[in-house]
Amino acid sequence: MLLTKMLPTNIFGLNDWFDSLNEDVKSCDTCSPHASVSEKGGIYTLEVELPGVKKSDIDVDVQGNTLSVRAVRKKATSEIKFERAFKLSEDLNLENIDAFLEDGILSFKFVKKQSAQPHKLEI
Repeated sequence: MLLTKMLPTNIFGLNDWFDSLNEDVKSCDTCSPHASVSEKGGIYTLEVELPGVKKSDIDVDVQGNTLSVRAVRKKATSEIKFERAFKLSEDLNLENIDAFLEDGILSFKFVKKQSAQPHKLEI
């Protein structure tokens, strides 16, 4: 006997729950991806979740202190657009931003401008 179903999704309304998750993504013309920010050792990391998006389908712009991310996840029968903008601190060095995509997470690494770094004053 070959088991093809690992989880009986029709029990406890799970089937409806999974369908509702899929409907949320289908219902938006342009979705706002989840993002998080962290700091470690003076390096700030911004992570933007773009599941199923290829590197070639991502467009990133920095204009003034605003970082804009636009992406498209293309499937055989549908297309989902993601768009989000982030206001960046004036203390960050926007000339030297590292960006990379790995496992559906678009990551940006920022450092503070040299003038914004803490320093001691001699008295």
